[in-house]
Amino acid sequence: KQWYQRRVRGSFTAEDDSHRYGTDSPPGTADTTRRQVLANQGATERSRAALNRTEQIAVETENLGTEINTELGNQREKLTRTRDLLDDTDNTLNTSRRTLLNMGRRAVTNRVALITIIVLEMGILGAVLYWKFAT
Repeated sequence: KQWYQRRVRGSFTAEDDSHRYGTDSPPGTADTTRRQVLANQGATERSRAALNRTEQIAVETENLGTEINTELGNQREKLTRTRDLLDDTDNTLNTSRRTLLNMGRRAVTNRVALITIIVLEMGILGAVLYWKFAT
């Protein structure tokens, strides 16, 4: 009833309001509550700071991951170009090897033909000498 009278007269305070809502607390409790609120604000600030640091680390990690991914992509392109170059070199070496084998076969064939011609010429020369001196 007292709080109602104070409210009507305009001298109503927050302490009177606590009586109204059944949160009647002993004197000095406001200081305790204030300390708790301040402590909670401190904890909230520390949590916010930790969250900001974590977010910053996450952004840095994401940036680092992006850089690494880009570098790996560049290295993959280099490796692909190197592999293609090696494939081209291998094909060129195979073509060169076949060409050298064909040249070797032709050289052997030419030698056989040359030896055959020399043997035939010697046979013809021998026949001519025999025919000239034997007759």
